[in-house]
Amino acid sequence: MYFMPNSAKELGLRERKRLQTRSSLVAAARRLTLEHGLGGFTVEQLCDEIGISRRTFFNYFPSKEDAVLGHSDEEAPGEILDAFVASGRSDPPTPLIDALTDLFAEFGIRLAISREEYQMMSAVLHREPQLMPRLFARAESKSQLLVDLIVAREGLPADHPMPRVATFVLGGLARRSLDEFFAEGNDLSYPDVIRRNIDALRLLFPPRPPEAAPGLPASNQDPS
Repeated sequence: MYFMPNSAKELGLRERKRLQTRSSLVAAARRLTLEHGLGGFTVEQLCDEIGISRRTFFNYFPSKEDAVLGHSDEEAPGEILDAFVASGRSDPPTPLIDALTDLFAEFGIRLAISREEYQMMSAVLHREPQLMPRLFARAESKSQLLVDLIVAREGLPADHPMPRVATFVLGGLARRSLDEFFAEGNDLSYPDVIRRNIDALRLLFPPRPPEAAPGLPASNQDPS
C-alpha cells in the first residue's frame, strides 16, 4: 500500500524520481504479467522495459513478484497513527469505531493508486492466483499493526480478543469499500464510501450501556 505526502512540494527531486521509477516498474511488471504470465518474462526484460540495470531493480524490489504486487517500503505516516492512539485518551475519549473510521478514511485519502491501477491489479491476481499468499502475508502484517494500535489506545491486555475482532471486521469492510470506491460509475470519495459502510455496520450493533461492555478498562467506561 502506497501512502503519499499531503503535497508534492514536500518531495525533493531525487525522491520524486525514485517514486516515478518505482511506479514505472510496478506498471510494467503488471502489464508483462497480464501479457505473458508471471513466468513469461524475466527481471532483465522488465529492466529493459524501464531502462534501468538489474542492480537498480533490486534497490526497489527483492523479487519480480514484489514488483508485480507493488511492494512498498513506505509505512503509514506516524502522525496519523499517533493521533489514533491519542484519541482514546482525550476527554471524553473518541469512541473506538469513530476513531477507526477516521483512520481508514485518512488512509484512503492518502492512497496513491488510480482506478485503472486497481483494476489492473485485480486482473493480475485473477490470472496469477499464486500471488495471493504473498498478498495475504502483507495484509496480515498490516492487520497486526492495527491490532497493536488498538491495544495501546484502549489499554487492553495484548491477548484481549476485541482488537483482533475489530481489525478483522473493519479491515474487511475497508477492503470491500475499496472495491466500491474503484467501481465504474462511483462518484463518491473513499472517505464517503467507508463512512457509509461503517454507518451501516452500526445498525447491526446498537450501543450498549457502558456497564454492559465487559473487558474494557475503567478509563473507557462512563463514570456516571
